[in-house]
Amino acid sequence: MRIKSVDRLNGGEVLAESVLTSEKAILIPKGTAIREDYVSLIQALGIDALMIEDPYEELEKPNRIIHPARYEAYTNRVQRLMERHIYHSNRALREFEVIANEIVKDIDAVPENVIFDLQERTADLYGHTVMVTLLSVAVAKRLGFDRKKRYQIALGSLLHDIGIRYITVRCKNRDWEDADPDEVFEYKKHTILGYSAVAEESWIPVIARKMILSHHERLDGSGFPMHQKNRETECRIIQVCDAFDCCISGMECKRMPVHDSLQKIVSEAGIRFDSKIVDELLAMVARYPVGTTVKMTDGKEGVVITQTQDSENPIVLTFGSGRDRYNLHMETNISILHIV
Repeated sequence: MRIKSVDRLNGGEVLAESVLTSEKAILIPKGTAIREDYVSLIQALGIDALMIEDPYEELEKPNRIIHPARYEAYTNRVQRLMERHIYHSNRALREFEVIANEIVKDIDAVPENVIFDLQERTADLYGHTVMVTLLSVAVAKRLGFDRKKRYQIALGSLLHDIGIRYITVRCKNRDWEDADPDEVFEYKKHTILGYSAVAEESWIPVIARKMILSHHERLDGSGFPMHQKNRETECRIIQVCDAFDCCISGMECKRMPVHDSLQKIVSEAGIRFDSKIVDELLAMVARYPVGTTVKMTDGKEGVVITQTQDSENPIVLTFGSGRDRYNLHMETNISILHIV
């Protein structure tokens, strides 16, 4: 199954999970084929995305950055530690050292030049924290950082959004340009609040603390909270990885498809983001994740079933009775025209 934004429903999609009311009553049961006239009803409930069935799931072979069960376990541990930190003391934060080391080991075990299938998903602070950490460590590995630096990057990434726990404004799947200025001000405090929460923790490396403070800063000084143009590569790594995962998860911004999210990051490379780091992200993240329905330049439509060694050119299984497999990395005259 996969997530799909309600405003991108075509009609005919089959629900993988039931649509519930705010009282958790089943409005539309799973297994239902979505009709066009359902869309306005779903939107009226404030639901922006649904989990739908993927009819080609058995044929697909995605490359996960880590196993989904391990990702979920990390997410649960991060949630538990952050909640203990808020309600008890900073002693709980020391356990992030263990998780940081484990994540570095996980990324070390990933074969070179694997193209990762990252999926659009619903916003969650803890899952976002884990994914930003995985991406940041993977980029650092590609850049040749030694293990000590990769550990420091992992620790800074795990703690980067701890300040979100101290603010009360809604941060999921929203456009800040249309938000109330008071809410924007409150939201932007989370970087300073997070930095302040760990400022006296001498066991946290200086660069990790700086990553917390500056993960929303930008190369041209247009970020926040201090409009700094950070020179530290560690800070620039998390700025790129955090911005990208925010886009695909809807954490702190409006959610976007993976392809559009990468395009947005590319459009700001050399302006707001470090071009070299953007290039490393592009080299390891699939533009068209497994399960994406695409139309090709020869007019045929199909679904991405696996990746090649080229992040822009996957293997596509065409629809219809005479199904063909196109290895777009090997094809010289055919490419993806657009996502269907």
